[in-house]
Amino acid sequence: MHSSLPLPVILASLLAIAGVGGCSQKTSDRDLQPVTPAEAVSLASKSGGGLFTSNAGAAWVDPRSPARFETAHIPSAINIYFGSGDFENDAMVALRDRSPVIVYGTDYQDILADAASKRLIELGVKNVYTLRGGLLQWAKDGNEVDGTDPDSATD
Repeated sequence: MHSSLPLPVILASLLAIAGVGGCSQKTSDRDLQPVTPAEAVSLASKSGGGLFTSNAGAAWVDPRSPARFETAHIPSAINIYFGSGDFENDAMVALRDRSPVIVYGTDYQDILADAASKRLIELGVKNVYTLRGGLLQWAKDGNEVDGTDPDSATD
């Protein structure tokens, strides 16, 4: 059977189909690398430059709102608010040459931390990990918390 469609129409159709399914990188929960607070500290300590210093190789990323960040956060964490329209640009500037990148939210399976981690992976950031249990587990394990009300992380 012979097709009566002209070659340019067939090619245009194939290109349109390829464009719909092809070029965007999608992430899922399977792409996430969850780590415990102890595993995160171990990863960060191997990065050099000091664990919680401004020249550390590792980056602790808090995607929560600036108000939540101010209340309690991991020492030297970077607040890159996922709800802002500038998350991608801010992340690319703040995380340039940083590895590993450890993203944390408030608690276990934090949707915001998972979403921020996935977006960083989509942006091509390497060695992205998500802190299992978030800030609450971090504090529960006896790690230091900074902010105006660090005790709020133990609730």
